[in-house]
Amino acid sequence: MNEPEQQRGSVAIEVAIIAIAGFIVAILGTVALLGSSFLITETGDRAVNDGVVGAASQLVLRTGVTAESGEIDVDGNDAILLSGVDELAVAKVKLVVEVSTDMPVNLTPPMTVDDTMTDPDSSGLSPTTFITLSWGEFTTHEAAWTVKFMGDSDGDYFLDQGERAEITIWLHAYDGTNVLYDLGIGTSDGYVDTVIELLQKRDTFTVELNVAGSTSLSIQRTLPLELGSSDLLD
Repeated sequence: MNEPEQQRGSVAIEVAIIAIAGFIVAILGTVALLGSSFLITETGDRAVNDGVVGAASQLVLRTGVTAESGEIDVDGNDAILLSGVDELAVAKVKLVVEVSTDMPVNLTPPMTVDDTMTDPDSSGLSPTTFITLSWGEFTTHEAAWTVKFMGDSDGDYFLDQGERAEITIWLHAYDGTNVLYDLGIGTSDGYVDTVIELLQKRDTFTVELNVAGSTSLSIQRTLPLELGSSDLLD
C-alpha cells in the first residue's frame, strides 16, 4: 500500500472513532436526562429530583392525628338545621409528617385551598402520592387532600429531611358562602356521599398513604364518645 492510501485509511479510522465517541456521549446524555424528573410547582418553581425518591414508609408521624368536625348539609338546602336532617360529623382529618432519611418524599397534592367560595380546589398538578381513607361504611382510594409545609421549606412539594408537612384530608367540600360542608356527588370525588357514611363519634377509621406504589404508611384512630370542634387523637 502506498503512502496516500495509508493516510486515507488512518483518516477513515479517526472519523469512525469520533463518530462512535459522539454516539456514546449522546446515549449517556439521554440516560442522564431520563434519570431526572421535574416537578412544576404552583408558584412556577422547578424542583429537580435525581431519580431517588423516598417511600411512604419513610414518613414519620409527628404529634397526633386531628379530627376536625363540621356541620354537614345533608339535605342540600344550603342551610344547617342540626335538629332536623343535618348532622355534625368529621369534616377534615389532619396529620403532620416528616421524613426519617435523607431521601425526599414527593407530596405533590391533588387539591389546594384558596379560602374563597368552595374548598378545596383542583391543583392541576400530577400527584404520585395517594391516600386511602376508610371506616365501616366508607372507603375511598383517592381521598381529596391538601398539604401545607410548616416552618423552613425550599418552596417545592418534595418533603426533605428537616421539613415538616401538614396533610389535610377532606371528607367533605367546604361551602364558604353558606359556611357549611356538603356531601359528595359520587365515588369519583373522594368525598362522603350519604348520611349513612358520615364519620362520627366512636367510629374507627384508617388512613393509608401510598407514594408511587411503594409500601404504605398506615394510621388507625378511634373517635371519642362525643365530637368536639377539633379532637387530637393520640
